[in-house]
Amino acid sequence: MTPPAAQAGQRADPPGDAPVRLCIIGGSPSHPGGLEAYCERALQAFRRHAPGSEVALFPTEAAYVNDRGLARMIRCAKALVARRSDFDLAWVHVSCLAEALFVPLARALGWTVLVTPHFGATSRLETRGWVRRLRVAIMGRAHGLGLLFAGQDKEISLPPDLPHHVIGTFLPVQAFATPPAPATDAPLRLIHAARFSAAKGSLLMLDLCAKLKRAGIPFAAHLVGRGDTEVMEEITRKIAEDEMADQVILIDWLDADGIAQALREADVLVHLSAIDSFPLIVLEALAADTLPIVRPMAGSLSMVRTCGGHATGDDQPAADAYAWLAGKDLHQLRREGREAGERARAAYGWSRIVDAALDAMHAAVPRSRRKLLSRREAR
Repeated sequence: MTPPAAQAGQRADPPGDAPVRLCIIGGSPSHPGGLEAYCERALQAFRRHAPGSEVALFPTEAAYVNDRGLARMIRCAKALVARRSDFDLAWVHVSCLAEALFVPLARALGWTVLVTPHFGATSRLETRGWVRRLRVAIMGRAHGLGLLFAGQDKEISLPPDLPHHVIGTFLPVQAFATPPAPATDAPLRLIHAARFSAAKGSLLMLDLCAKLKRAGIPFAAHLVGRGDTEVMEEITRKIAEDEMADQVILIDWLDADGIAQALREADVLVHLSAIDSFPLIVLEALAADTLPIVRPMAGSLSMVRTCGGHATGDDQPAADAYAWLAGKDLHQLRREGREAGERARAAYGWSRIVDAALDAMHAAVPRSRRKLLSRREAR
C-alpha cells in the first residue's frame, strides 16, 4: 500500500512561494464537525507541503457561545495577541458571527487576513438581513477571500471588491489509501452518514430504501450516526413499518478510519441534506470510489459536477434517487464510482490545495506589505 503521505499529493519540490508565517484561526473542538476537521487537516497539510513555514492553529471555540464558550474565545484572542510578532498571515474560518470577530482582531494585530466562509444559503448568517449585513461588514475587514468551491460567491453575500480565489478542501488522509478490489457478487450497497435528522435527509434515505424493497431490487444499507430521541424513534418505526430490519442496519458514530472503511465498502452515499452547503462526507465518499446522491445544494453540485454522482430535484428527492438507481446497471455504477474516485483524489490532493491557499494568501497581501516582506526575506 502506498503511504498516505504520498497518496495525499506529496512532492519532492517545495512550493514556489517563500515559506510563510501563518496562523489558522477557527473551529470549536468542544463541538467537533466539518470545520474542525478542515482546520486540523489544513495545519497538517501546510506542515507537510510548505517546507520551512511556521504554521499554528488557534481554535476560536465560537460555536454555541455561552459563558464557558465566551471564556474560551477570550483565551484564544489573548493567545493571538501574545504571539502577534510570530505571524504575518492569518487565515480566519468563519461559521458563525462570533467567529467573524476574529477578522478585525487579526487586522488590528497587523497581519494580512484571508477569510474563508463555512456556511451556506440556509444559514442564519445569510437568511437574517441584519446579521448578513453585519457579517459582510465585519468580513470586509479582511484582505482577501478563500472560497471552498467555485460558485460559493454566488450562493452567499460576500464583501465586494475583495480578491478571491477558490481553495477547495482537505480530504482526510484515509481517503488516499489504496481502494479495495471492486465488489463482484454483493448487492447494491448504500450508506448514509450524518447526525440523523429530517433536514440531513435521514428519513429520505429510508424512503429510498422502502422504494427499492417494494421494487424487489436487492440492497443493503447502513445508517452511520445518531440523532435525538424523536428522530431515532421515527427511524426505528419506519424500518419496522416497511419490514427492512434485514436490509437496513444502524451503526453508531465511527472514527476516521472506520468511516473511511465503511465508505470504501459502499457503492452509493445517500446524502439528501437540505442544509449542508459543502458536506465533506460527499467528498470523502467520492475519494472512496463511492458515488454520492445529493440534493442540489451549491457545494454538493460543485462536487458532483467535478467528480461524479447524481443531484436530485428538490421536489421529490427520494423518488428521483430511486429512478436514477433503478436505471443503473450495478457493474456500470461501480465502474463510474472508480472513475469518480480517481478524479476526486487528483482534484483534492493536499499539495494542490496548499498551493491554492498560498496563491490566495499571496493575492491578499497588499502591495506595500509585499515590498516589506521581500526586503525582510532578502536580509
